[in-house]
Amino acid sequence: MALASYVLRNMGPVLPQAAVVLVCFGSGLALDHFEQLGPDIVVLTVVLGMSLGRTQRHRGIGPRLQTLATLPLISVACTEIGRLFVEHPNVADTLFTVGLTLSIWLRRFGPIGQRLGTLMALPFIALLVVPVPVLPTNITAGMPSEGRSMLWSAVAAVIAFGWVWLFQELGQRVGLIEAIPATAGTTGRTARAAPPRTSGARIQASTRMATQMGLSLGLAFLIGRWAYAPHWTWIVLTVFVVNSGNRGRGDVAYKCLQRVFGACVGTVVATVLAGTFAPRDAVAVAAILLVLVVGGWLRTISYAYWAGCVTSVLSLLQGYFGETHIGLLGERLEQILIGGVLAVAVSWFVLPVKSASVLRRRLADALFALGAFTEAFRATPRDPTQLRTRHAVFLGALEELENVAPTFYGLRRLSALPMVGMTQRGRRARERVETAVAAIEAVRACAPPLRALAGAEQADAGGEHLRTVKGHAAAVRGALRAPESALA
Repeated sequence: MALASYVLRNMGPVLPQAAVVLVCFGSGLALDHFEQLGPDIVVLTVVLGMSLGRTQRHRGIGPRLQTLATLPLISVACTEIGRLFVEHPNVADTLFTVGLTLSIWLRRFGPIGQRLGTLMALPFIALLVVPVPVLPTNITAGMPSEGRSMLWSAVAAVIAFGWVWLFQELGQRVGLIEAIPATAGTTGRTARAAPPRTSGARIQASTRMATQMGLSLGLAFLIGRWAYAPHWTWIVLTVFVVNSGNRGRGDVAYKCLQRVFGACVGTVVATVLAGTFAPRDAVAVAAILLVLVVGGWLRTISYAYWAGCVTSVLSLLQGYFGETHIGLLGERLEQILIGGVLAVAVSWFVLPVKSASVLRRRLADALFALGAFTEAFRATPRDPTQLRTRHAVFLGALEELENVAPTFYGLRRLSALPMVGMTQRGRRARERVETAVAAIEAVRACAPPLRALAGAEQADAGGEHLRTVKGHAAAVRGALRAPESALA
């Protein structure tokens, strides 16, 4: 019974996403059929639908409208870079690297910069999985092919965003997606005045991560163009996937293992399967949809499953458009391995960001959100709207904390190995990791009592829940201050 409940709970959000992919695929095929735009328009629509489905969760009407106004412009710019990949590859490589580097550097400018940076990255992914030149060379309907492709790439972006918005709203209404206030997607440090940072002369994390991404992509393009032309895209795609969402060098190394392992397995399976389908076989479409549904569900267990499924989808997509040569399998695996090692090496040795520092910031944001919530709960008279808002801010901080938690759980499993834990240095490392995991679990344990307090209507209600939250918050503060802790 518990297993069935787990399956149903985690399958709910996957169904709207599967529907988005299906209708985006159909929309892209319709655009290709009526306007003869080529298969790249189908891939662009599908990739945007997949990516927007995850980045647009819990967005309010304002951020969604900003996305609607910005995404078509970014898609047009990426289409132009796609044309340059064919005509001026060196220029295109440079612009691609600069664009993704800029998308990370923009995070320093708060929520608007974060949203803009996320949107900038989405169309770039499509450029790496399109198996044909982005633009035709003929002139049609009195308009240059460049202008037509730019126009229809903007249309594809609007279509994908519209489907995502529609199915997410429907999913919330029927209960498949939990309805969380839009402010929950904003962390404590961006939703309101956060405690001041110690800036000094230190390089900000966004600058460090942007530098790492730029250097990794630049090296990936050099290696790919030199050693793997014309099938150079897999090494660049691997570097981007491993480095994206960088939350410290430990996070990059841990997720690299998951992503590379999953991508290798997914590539092997999909390349073999793609060879069994004829180009533009409708069965391949059903296989793509099934893989996405399964991958979205298994993502709750391990990111390795999601990496494998996404890589399988990309291979199946390329097979759908005719690139099914089994001889590419070894080359793809080699590029994935080299790209993973390259991304980890750069993140580890070039302006590294310590995972413990990232975790300390996430814990501080969660503590600040807890303090703001308890202050609103004790206020007289109590404002229910303010209480819900600050509860949503805590949920956002908790979501950010959950993003870095798998790294420390993985380190705990690693430190438990006999060959590591038996040494004196290994024992000290294990103690520090256990302290970090205990702090994460203390913040996580605050969620149920805070949910009860947010729904409490009487002024004297929730005393026991409030004491529970205070106890967990004290444990987190102790971990942050303990001299033997890596978080101190």
